[in-house]
Amino acid sequence: MLLGIAYHVALSFALGFPWMVNDVSQSKSAYVFQAFVHGFRMQLFMLVSGFFTAMLWRQKGLKALIWHRFRRVLIPCLLGLVTIVPAMIWASNFASAQNQKSKGPEPAAANIWSAIRQGDATALDEHLKVPGALTNLHPAYGTTPLTWAALTGRRDIAAVLIERGANVMDRNRDGGTALHAAAFMGEADVVDLLVQKGADVNAASFSGESPLKSASQSFEVVQYIAGLLSLPADKEKVLKGREKIVQQLEALGAKGSAVSSTQPSNGAAKLREIYRGLTELPVFILVWFLWFLVWLVGVFCLYALLADKLGWKTTPAWLTLSPSTLIWLVPLTMLPGWFMGSGDGDFGPDTAMGILPMPHVFVYYALFFFFGVAYHDARDTTGKLGRHWRWTLPVTLLVVFPIGLELSTGTFGFRGSILPQKYFHGTAVAFQALYAWLMAFGCMGMFRSVLTRENETLRYLSDSSYWLYLAHLPLCIAAQAVIHTWPVSVWIKWPLLSILLTGFLLLTYQYLVRYTPIGSLLNGPRKRPAKRESPTGTVSPSKG
Repeated sequence: MLLGIAYHVALSFALGFPWMVNDVSQSKSAYVFQAFVHGFRMQLFMLVSGFFTAMLWRQKGLKALIWHRFRRVLIPCLLGLVTIVPAMIWASNFASAQNQKSKGPEPAAANIWSAIRQGDATALDEHLKVPGALTNLHPAYGTTPLTWAALTGRRDIAAVLIERGANVMDRNRDGGTALHAAAFMGEADVVDLLVQKGADVNAASFSGESPLKSASQSFEVVQYIAGLLSLPADKEKVLKGREKIVQQLEALGAKGSAVSSTQPSNGAAKLREIYRGLTELPVFILVWFLWFLVWLVGVFCLYALLADKLGWKTTPAWLTLSPSTLIWLVPLTMLPGWFMGSGDGDFGPDTAMGILPMPHVFVYYALFFFFGVAYHDARDTTGKLGRHWRWTLPVTLLVVFPIGLELSTGTFGFRGSILPQKYFHGTAVAFQALYAWLMAFGCMGMFRSVLTRENETLRYLSDSSYWLYLAHLPLCIAAQAVIHTWPVSVWIKWPLLSILLTGFLLLTYQYLVRYTPIGSLLNGPRKRPAKRESPTGTVSPSKG
């Protein structure tokens, strides 16, 4: 949970990461750090959650487990919808306003992306003289120049790019095309141009999304993505443009789940549209992981009933404790991982914030959760799992992680020399799965070995971490927006913001949360230390 704070702070300083606040002082090291954290943190969280879910069930019974998770997980999650989520929206809007206020338009001569955004054909002509200018992807967003023109609604610039040789079917980092982007943003004029120039109306991105499906994404998703790209998103303009786009694409035989408002639709199409809305509308944002736990506990209850009926008490050691564990865990994890962005410019798992979890994301995290369940029942009293952490952690960090990151994102620039491009995705998925499990096991082994006795400071941090994580992101984004123009080194701003943010939240925990109903909701009741009279007659707090 505490790593999550450092992770989100780092995003503003991560060179090449598309975050809503891009600091003037950025570093590739911050990008590598965020990938290091994102590649294993939430997976380990889900594993530990599964372990303690099984522990509570075995010790207290299923009813006690349900009641506990109702109070500690579901209620905070639902309260987060009316507190944390609105705060996140406010922080995002504040950051967008600060970006617009502090950052004037970049000169068109600076790069091809600025020339396209400003519609400067003269500057564009100069940039197109650079070899590879038509096919090089945006360093942060992974889009082709033609897609960038589509996103910014520059039909005239898109026409120039096509005339100069841009292929309308060139792929972005996510496998989408310029037609996907234009449909997503409701740029009907750009869609018309691309279709005229031969764009495939049924082209699928790496996730299987068609242009018609892109045109049916909710405006909330458009607003969020536009904020990351620092692009305006006028709701009326987007929706009106999409009406024309849907009609045009359907008339050309486009397939997808979008339903035209002017044409009749069948029940199956309506159900698909409802399903997409329930899975893709970002409702839970920061508290998505709590919502996932609610679903996972629901599935666990079915498992517990079955286990009780069949008399399952322990898990075979070969399943969780032997060296062969990774032989079945890694391939199994690759199955849902295959449908994520791994190998297509992303490192780490996808996030699903909808009312219904995306199936592949849910299955991915369920693997870690239920391995935690199985590990608890394996009764590893001697610490077999993770016992080799002293060498597995260094190998994971120095070998597995950099190779996986390079195969996924090309960060270090050598993947093309070791593998053909067609193998990037599969090998990246494999290395990311291996990295997540090795880091999880290594961290478990390290902490089990190092922390051998009760520590009041770590207990306090453990108790406070739930509150710190839930409350930190809106403050983090707002702070990033305030300081993002300060001409100070990333190596000063990054650790300073992390420390100040954590320190401030610890104060709020101590004085506003720990001994209040909020603290009781998150961690159970905590009693203030009783005061006792010392031999000198003064009053001092007692230990305990």
